[in-house]
Amino acid sequence: MTVDPAKPTLVADYRHDVPLHCCAFDPSGRFVLAGGRDRAVLCLDVAAGKTFRLEGHESWVTGAVRAATGLVLTADFSGRVIAWDCGGESPKLRWNLAAHPHSVQTIAVSADGRLLATGDREGVVRVGQVADGACTHALAPLEHPVTALAFLPGGRLVTADRQPKKPRLKFWDLATGEALRTIDVPQLSAYRRVEDIEWGGIRALTVSPDGGTLVACGSHDYAGPAAAFLFDVETGELKRRLASTLKGFCYAAEYHADGFLMTAAGDVGKGEFRAWDPGKDESLATSATAGPSTDLDIAPDGHRFVVTQTTGKGSYPDAGTLSLFAWEQAPAVAELPESATANTGNP
Repeated sequence: MTVDPAKPTLVADYRHDVPLHCCAFDPSGRFVLAGGRDRAVLCLDVAAGKTFRLEGHESWVTGAVRAATGLVLTADFSGRVIAWDCGGESPKLRWNLAAHPHSVQTIAVSADGRLLATGDREGVVRVGQVADGACTHALAPLEHPVTALAFLPGGRLVTADRQPKKPRLKFWDLATGEALRTIDVPQLSAYRRVEDIEWGGIRALTVSPDGGTLVACGSHDYAGPAAAFLFDVETGELKRRLASTLKGFCYAAEYHADGFLMTAAGDVGKGEFRAWDPGKDESLATSATAGPSTDLDIAPDGHRFVVTQTTGKGSYPDAGTLSLFAWEQAPAVAELPESATANTGNP
């Protein structure tokens, strides 16, 4: 089904008592799992329009991603990863593992839904099996916190770390554990010499459906704007920059099956999500949100999407919102009859 990216409609807002930072549909599209500054996972039953809590984490939830066989994986600051089986009337805990001794900063699943990768604040990246969470191997430790991960075609993985002044992308061959290429992305640094702190870094990674483009999200320098940088996967060349009018961060990006790119961004006390034509640096539509938009996920059927937000006063958010949207169907393109196209010459 082709949708109109310029016409999203709000279905419902679901308020939560803590800020939310991550979200994911389950593979069937029935449930949405969202997490943030709470040990519980917020679960939305989309069909029923009701939310409830899933208990199991030991600290704040840092990431959520869907996987194969009806699973959604969530990670937390205690280093734990949980697999939720969403195949029944409500999600049930499938497995719960202490994956890292330090906080898990990011989690990713391969396109076939069978492999998972997690990265922590100490620069450790582990790769394992979604079925049981078992770690198969770890990559050579990075020197800085791992902030984003993405699987690439051909058995490769790309990592993003928070190297001061020059956040770094690193491409890996999973079969050999060899580092294939490193790309510094100083444009996404927000380093402040006065505090000696890297406020920026690469906040999220996503890969185009054809596997040819890697999207890195963050803030273009300390003053912004929120931006997404598109790289050619094979050459490492920077293809284009998609810049928001917000001066904060782009926190998430995801491609729709129709080819457009969605981004979620936030500044102090405000946020937005956008649809882009990634081939033209063109924003197709922008929707403002009450608070910073921290994550988004598109439903497997491509009809709906969800956005998480943090809400509160200024830079001190104390609550969150999970917003469910639906797209209108794009108008069908009428086909000309054969008689109108067959005669292309002069009469």
